[in-house]
Amino acid sequence: MRHSLALLLSVFTLSLGVSTPAFAQMNSAISYDKARNVFTMAPIIQGVTPGVVSISTVMTEEADGTTVGGIGSGVIIDAEKGLILTNDHVIADAQSMSIILSDKRRYAARILGQDSETDLALLQITADNLTALPISMSDDVLVGDLVIAVGNPFGLSHSVSTGIVSAIGRTDDNPLGYSDLIQTDAAINPGNSGGALVNSAGQLIGINSAIVAKDRGSSGIGFAIPSHTFRAVADQLETYGSVSRGSLGVLITPVTQEVQTRLKLADLDGAHIVEVTIGGAASNGGLRVDDIVTHFGERVIGNSSDLRYAVGLVRPNTGVPATYIRDGETSETIVVVRAKDYLKSVEFEVIIDPVALSTLDTDVQN
Repeated sequence: MRHSLALLLSVFTLSLGVSTPAFAQMNSAISYDKARNVFTMAPIIQGVTPGVVSISTVMTEEADGTTVGGIGSGVIIDAEKGLILTNDHVIADAQSMSIILSDKRRYAARILGQDSETDLALLQITADNLTALPISMSDDVLVGDLVIAVGNPFGLSHSVSTGIVSAIGRTDDNPLGYSDLIQTDAAINPGNSGGALVNSAGQLIGINSAIVAKDRGSSGIGFAIPSHTFRAVADQLETYGSVSRGSLGVLITPVTQEVQTRLKLADLDGAHIVEVTIGGAASNGGLRVDDIVTHFGERVIGNSSDLRYAVGLVRPNTGVPATYIRDGETSETIVVVRAKDYLKSVEFEVIIDPVALSTLDTDVQN
């Protein structure tokens, strides 16, 4: 079905008499090759492929000299510095690793930092003439967007698959993790981990991370770590070698219909604050119980999980603008995020909204 989409669009536009340039403008990923009389995605793929690398790892070495290892994928995000982003699980147990570029050059890599909670790791190689993928700086990914996955499934170097964005804001099976994943039906198989998910403009929008399949093969459900997550994590890993996470000192829940009615809200979007720890970041920033947080930094907050993910990517002692609704009015404040474990060592008075808590089955701590 996926692969017939381009053909159907081509036939449709040609039947309407639409010129080739007009069709190319409609979707920059698909172009017309006049010499071969075919529609193709080759130009954009040729531009993306040099930015994707193979990662060969050695996990153990036996007494007889044989080695046990694995293979994964990575993405060059800074050509000048030789920075490569991949999944943490690709290199987590590696004793050594090699980076193989699309032109078959091979380099040893060093680990700059790892973050198991987002399953990201930052590597560095020393090499000339590298090609970095342009990173999408906006978070405007929409369900239905055309995407291209590039990686090394089953060790098959630089394989390409296409599909669409199936969903956004997906979580993984770790309830305490910081997953905010893009779901795609582009084929992602073992070995794709750490590879690139790009949009039709050739911009990196995700790092391919996981598949859901009983036989560990592609079943049309793959996941990628979005750019707003990997940008923040990569910055911390490059600078500090690790990720320090912040806390607001609040208990947040989704906005329910009961809360919407009681607070006279226009919709069910946002994170509902039902507990505020006095002395915490939210309290010091002026946030109160029953405030509905709708934006945090550059992130739109659709639910409580969105806020937890956004806060978890902010380094402690960083001031972040937060937009909230209180008594029907929208306001903004600056919240200086505290260290995640700060509140564990000090006892503060806690203000709780018992009415809101009584209507909910689950709560989310931030």
